[in-house]
Amino acid sequence: MGAFTAIILAVAIIMSCILIYVPNMHIIALKIEDSKLTGGRVSVMDMLKASDMELQGEGEETRKTVLKGHQIRLTLPQNVTSASVSIENFHVDKNIAISINGIGKDYFDEYPMLGESNNITDITYASENLVGVIEITLDRVLEAQMTSEGEYIYIDFVDPHEVYDKIVVIDAGHGGNVPGATKMGVYEKDINLDIVLELKRKFDRCDKNIGVYYTRTDDSNPSFENRVGLANDSKADVFLSVHNNSTASGRMSSINGSEVMYEGGDSSGESKKFASLCLDHLLGELGSKSKGTVVGDEVYIIRMSKSPVALVEVGFMTNQKELENLQDKEYQRKAAQALYDAVLEYLDEN
Repeated sequence: MGAFTAIILAVAIIMSCILIYVPNMHIIALKIEDSKLTGGRVSVMDMLKASDMELQGEGEETRKTVLKGHQIRLTLPQNVTSASVSIENFHVDKNIAISINGIGKDYFDEYPMLGESNNITDITYASENLVGVIEITLDRVLEAQMTSEGEYIYIDFVDPHEVYDKIVVIDAGHGGNVPGATKMGVYEKDINLDIVLELKRKFDRCDKNIGVYYTRTDDSNPSFENRVGLANDSKADVFLSVHNNSTASGRMSSINGSEVMYEGGDSSGESKKFASLCLDHLLGELGSKSKGTVVGDEVYIIRMSKSPVALVEVGFMTNQKELENLQDKEYQRKAAQALYDAVLEYLDEN
């Protein structure tokens, strides 16, 4: 009797363990199945175009029934919920990545995408370890909005000004294999980025309904066309580019101070107004010497900007004291605070 009781107890324990790990066993089985499939990133644009044509052929009522007023419909497999979906917008590349945890390489074979191809130039798909990523390339800067209902998620692409009261584009100068001014092993691109990342932290905490887009938040080097293009395509209310200065010879000298460039060709005077605010706040926050506001139309991103634009030279890397200051985290935070305050003051006044 004792042995029988022990066996029953052992079986109960084993069954409990199996029940606890059944979900994980299901995922493991799916991963094993998915690993047998081949294929990297593939375009699924033709699928969307075919769906678009079919829905148009079936009439407005069918489109309303299927899409419910949205642009794209994706179907989630069983056991995958909308909580498994995340969206990241790479504004400078006009690219949106939709990540779905729990879908494999054959996802679109089983769950075709339905919708309309407006403003979409390409859609690609790849999956690894049951994390599928749908990359959507747009013809202009748009915001992606997701709505979920049962097994479906709906994606819409809307103008940024429909989402935010104001749009700000911030550019960290240089990057990648273009370091900018270089002194004593210090690269301008890194200081520019450090200040912009401090600025980003401030805007991330801002309670105003402002959309802030960044040309880079890493050591990349977007083209001049993409940098100013982000401001123009998003119809930004203001465009700020962060740099640091150097003497013409590149030699260390006593020359120091903050300078801000603006678009002289801006007949509205808004670019100069914004540049003046940036300079005033930098001088007040950093205690730096004024090198004034300067017409910078020879600079491509200034000349081509359709938005009020200011290119800030926070300090001189060819001045020993300022080079030390520019590497100091607290000094960088002060520079970011000055620019943050200048942007908000300009937006409040306009």
